[in-house]
Amino acid sequence: MRRPSVLVGLAVLVLAATITAIAANASYGSKAKGSAKSIEVLSLWSGSEKDAFLKVTDAFTKQSGIDVKYTTARNFVPELRTRLAAGDPPDVAIIPRPGVLADFANQGALKDLGKMGLTPSYIKARYSSAWITLGTVGGKLYGVAAKANSKTVVWYRPDVFKKYKLKPPGTWAQLLAITKKLKAKGQNPWASGAKDSWTLTDWFESTYLRTAGPAKYQRLFSGKLSFADGTVKTALKYMEQILNDKYVYGGIQGALGTAFVDGIGQVFGKSPKADLYYEGGFVAGIATQQVNTSLVIGKTINDFPFPIINPKWGRPLLGAGDLATAFKDSPEVRQFLKYISSAAAGKIWVSTGAIISPNKQVGASAYPNKLVSKEAAQVKSAKVFRFDGSDQLPGSLGDDWGATLQGIIQSPSKANSLLSTFQAKAKKAFAGG
Repeated sequence: MRRPSVLVGLAVLVLAATITAIAANASYGSKAKGSAKSIEVLSLWSGSEKDAFLKVTDAFTKQSGIDVKYTTARNFVPELRTRLAAGDPPDVAIIPRPGVLADFANQGALKDLGKMGLTPSYIKARYSSAWITLGTVGGKLYGVAAKANSKTVVWYRPDVFKKYKLKPPGTWAQLLAITKKLKAKGQNPWASGAKDSWTLTDWFESTYLRTAGPAKYQRLFSGKLSFADGTVKTALKYMEQILNDKYVYGGIQGALGTAFVDGIGQVFGKSPKADLYYEGGFVAGIATQQVNTSLVIGKTINDFPFPIINPKWGRPLLGAGDLATAFKDSPEVRQFLKYISSAAAGKIWVSTGAIISPNKQVGASAYPNKLVSKEAAQVKSAKVFRFDGSDQLPGSLGDDWGATLQGIIQSPSKANSLLSTFQAKAKKAFAGG
């Protein structure tokens, strides 16, 4: 027998508890100062990325008189969905996945930014077509690129390379040779923050781009090629040449217990335990501003591009970025979106060294150090660009893919079974199931 009154009561209690938990776990940046004009911005940024953004919001408040309450949501998508269901969305949310943006746009939850003053001519003057496309759904603009990064970067300790007379590699074979030499010298060649499964999706995507090529990459992450395809298995074999018990500090089990930032610390902390770390350009700000402020660029921290695997595909760029979206329309929200898409805001943002800007009006001179200026140049000069694949997957499929990769590096013999299981989920998700 149905008992609607009990179910409704339970639902209200669960929803109230969830909202209370979100409020308890959220961290706040710029607090409202009592002004009637204020907006809330929700993002998953913390640490140096959050600090950099707060410099932008502070400048906006000083200029406009509009206070910005910044809320950090660690479990970003679930918390945003919960707030939306409760009728309490933020004014602005900075979404890290185009697939999630498309989901909210198709639900009718997002505002058309073209109707909020971000006209096609305004946007085209500031962003390339690739970035505009990422924020467009059904011919309407729902997201404006707030920050960008390259994920085609390997980080290393120049002092260690100098000690063992090593040079940054240009090819995969050279990278493996360096890895083996470091191991022979008693070093731990690599660290990995595989507890955060998205780091493994990045590893796979950079490898897949260089083994299968950009066309198949796009087919794979748009649901037109099976995740059980042979090209996927080939890329995984390459990954396993490095991500194994022999070459990763703490072995695979240790890596699966290490978070992303902790992995950076294993290479660039004050007591380093490993020599190489793969992840995006954002590592620079985290390493130098959070992990170890004593690092010296060019002496104790540097990077090189992810090496070529198949010369046929060269050096395609894997990148990602976050998109500012509006859940509410107000004069304050319109003014904020105009500001963060301006060159002035972009210059403040990149001056922190924590991010790079996709805004074409932000010049190279705005960047404060060699690491971020190199990354910006890499993004700008890329002949072939592909956006983070897992971020393009619908719904929670990106998280499922990361969990699948965790299972594969832990038990490579189970790869076929795990890929088949994931492909069944992917097929259903792309079909709208």
